[in-house]
Amino acid sequence: MAQKLRYQRGQYVYRQGEGGGNLFRADTGLVRLVQLTPRGRTLTVRHVLPGDYFGEDILNGHTHPQGAEALTNATITTFDPTELDERTLLDVARNLGEQLQRTITHEVHLQSGDLRVRVVRYLLELADTPLGAEDTEDRLYVRATHELLAEGSGSTRESVSKVITELRDAGLIETGYRHITLLRLGELREIAARASQPNGEEKE
Repeated sequence: MAQKLRYQRGQYVYRQGEGGGNLFRADTGLVRLVQLTPRGRTLTVRHVLPGDYFGEDILNGHTHPQGAEALTNATITTFDPTELDERTLLDVARNLGEQLQRTITHEVHLQSGDLRVRVVRYLLELADTPLGAEDTEDRLYVRATHELLAEGSGSTRESVSKVITELRDAGLIETGYRHITLLRLGELREIAARASQPNGEEKE
């Protein structure tokens, strides 16, 4: 039977390499699937939004190739895959297809544009998740650290910090503790739409 569980920000639903018999659905909050590279870097594989299923690897009897971390407080429903009815199975298949399309778009973004472009794209992507909100002045902001931006843009924290400083100095964003306010959305969207302009930075 389905069971609802609550996770705190930063808590893992499961870790990379673990087995398990349950399928999961995020009901509230934001979860990300992360993979540790052989060089010890953490990469964001995909975001799990409210209504998304994850942990589908167990349907093939596999261990989880990625870990699942709650980026916000989250409520998650677990399912026994052997007890799913036809309607739920169709919902799982449809939703996983939608997630695949989002993941492909994210990977394309990682492969095109210099780091400034990729960071801006990722900020705008996060703004449409539970990490995005509006302040008392109706300004859009994202609750994100430089480390999270680095993991989601395929770079390093130091390089991302430099880009964030440049964007702030240009008046495009404001920064605070785990908090980035997007000030000039039109210009940020123009940056995100730019074609690939490699800057020579090495990517893993």
